[in-house]
Amino acid sequence: MRPYNVEIFTPDFEMVGNTNVNEITYKEDYLSSDGNTVTVLALPGVKKQDYIRISRGDEEYAGIVTEIGYGTDKSKKLQTISYKPLMELLNTDVLFDVDLQGQGSMEQFICDRIKEIFITNEDEMQNIKGLSVSAVTATKDWSLHITPSDKGGHYNIVNLIDSVIIPAMEKYSILVKTRLDIQNREVQIIVGKAAAGVITIESDLPNIIKKSVTIKQVSADVNKLVIYDAENYSNTRIYYLHPDLGYDTKDRDRITPVVCEMQAVSHEEGSSFESAAISAAHNKFANLS
Repeated sequence: MRPYNVEIFTPDFEMVGNTNVNEITYKEDYLSSDGNTVTVLALPGVKKQDYIRISRGDEEYAGIVTEIGYGTDKSKKLQTISYKPLMELLNTDVLFDVDLQGQGSMEQFICDRIKEIFITNEDEMQNIKGLSVSAVTATKDWSLHITPSDKGGHYNIVNLIDSVIIPAMEKYSILVKTRLDIQNREVQIIVGKAAAGVITIESDLPNIIKKSVTIKQVSADVNKLVIYDAENYSNTRIYYLHPDLGYDTKDRDRITPVVCEMQAVSHEEGSSFESAAISAAHNKFANLS
């Protein structure tokens, strides 16, 4: 039986290394945070957020590296690589304008959120190299019943996967499909209705692969914190975590790839948004060292 080829690439699509394994167990679940692991001969230089591609003939699975373990009970020369499906790229917070519900199509709304966070973001370091997104169907008169925060006017902070992508699938049969195209240095995302026959979820796989279909919010190593004033969502303060585990508002000496989290903070009368933001950043980053 032919072995599987395991390849690791940086977010810039540069190869880190490759090796072979005889068997893998793979599960991709569209509704949970379950990941996968593969044990290989140690590949130097593998990092979290690298791309992993596992292939054999027409079979191909791609994902994002989430953890690296060195040494096993069998050999210190082995390495365990944990990874999530490519959808993990979209596991991020978004500032949701509830007034946009029902405008345009649900599919285009999802595309627009992905673009503003990862393609046209003013913080160029947060943009994902080679990412493209397109809608292949258009569902009108949509609503996810997301409401504003208590004092946020018409805004709320939600997780893109938990609060948008999964409800779109459950309510409108809209799927978000990802594909890693190393040759063209692209990560391709298409959004469309499963019922239209344009997007499908595979179920027929060789016996050696165990696959269902999923994804959900998981914790990541946050290195950028965007804090909004819960009174109006217009005042913001951004903190960056640096390689020495110090943090401040200076956009320099950044950790990449960028993993961003959003928070809204309230402050009592007589206190300032700035002091509330400082406290939130302290709670997020101060105990990492």
